[in-house]
Amino acid sequence: MIPHKTKCSCTCPFEGIRGCSQELENKREERAQLAYERKQQLNKLRVKAEKKPRCICLLNIDQ
Repeated sequence: MIPHKTKCSCTCPFEGIRGCSQELENKREERAQLAYERKQQLNKLRVKAEKKPRCICLLNIDQ
């Protein structure tokens, strides 16, 4: 059976708690930064796609 409370991988319990939460915070910030960059790239592609005409035949209506 798994104990209710597991030990932290850090050595000192009080500093370990800060260290672990700091490590988790760093991971969260990295994931948030990657998500932000991915969203910016998608927005750039979306704007680029909106500028292109969808069909070339629509441009030659005068014929």
